Amino acid sequence: MPNEHPGGDEPSPGVPFGAKQARPAAKLDSHAPGMKRMRQAIVVLTAVALVLCYAPTLRGMFEQWSNDEDMSHGFVVPIVVLWIVWRERERWRALPAEPSRWGWAVLAAGAGLQFAAALGAGLFAGSVAFLVSVVGAVLLLGGFAWLRAWAFPLLLTLFMLPKLALVYNQVTLPLQLLASRMAAGILAAVGIGVIREGNILDVTGRRISVVEACNGIRYLLSLGFMAVVFAYLSDTKPWMRMALLAAAVPIAVVANAFRVAAAGWLPSLAAGTPHAISGWFLFVLCLATLVLVRRLFNKVYARFHS
Repeated sequence: MPNEHPGGDEPSPGVPFGAKQARPAAKLDSHAPGMKRMRQAIVVLTAVALVLCYAPTLRGMFEQWSNDEDMSHGFVVPIVVLWIVWRERERWRALPAEPSRWGWAVLAAGAGLQFAAALGAGLFAGSVAFLVSVVGAVLLLGGFAWLRAWAFPLLLTLFMLPKLALVYNQVTLPLQLLASRMAAGILAAVGIGVIREGNILDVTGRRISVVEACNGIRYLLSLGFMAVVFAYLSDTKPWMRMALLAAAVPIAVVANAFRVAAAGWLPSLAAGTPHAISGWFLFVLCLATLVLVRRLFNKVYARFHS
């Protein structure tokens, strides 16, 4: 008769009778409630640490968004970025957290750039350092899989960077001259007498100066951001985002020229509330134009891929 042992457990081969068998160690479940809470706490602490370390830079960015009308869209950018991260949460939460040591290197690069900004490199360098550190934190917490999942919202944060003075000063005058030249052409096309001298328009004896504020940067940055977000929401094709961003450039330039021409035709539109209302009206028309351009791109795409 075979030996019976208490509890019904038979010893494994090679294990003496009466000896306790070693049980396999339980695997750590990264989705267990305890581990999940720990990961959430680490993410929150990392975010708080980044905000504290870059508080002067973030304050400078906030002040520029408040005082520079060309950058007023900056308030919307972080809100949209966080909303997209939340909207895509099911996708990146399903990814395994595989922290990468490259995160330390990227964080160190961000810290070095922030140090240079503190020594006088300026707000733009500090803002780039903040974004570089955010990328480093993502790598350190979730690895390259998380970085790929967050690539689009991270790229959107570029729209909230301050204007780089070197680039801005180089493009301002050419854009002013382009706006004045196009506005003169529009006025002449509708039969209004106009003489252009550089960025000065002489409209039936009334001289209008196309100043720096009329260079079109405001339309260009805001419309570019809206174009990328619109493509993300309305189309699954990744290339559509770049296509609409590229289309936003000529749309913004033409819209600014029409605004200058309208101010030359009706002096009341040159300043104050009417000037602001006309600007918003043209911006809405620009958004409607983007909708039409997307439809055109899709028709061309469908024709060549049918």
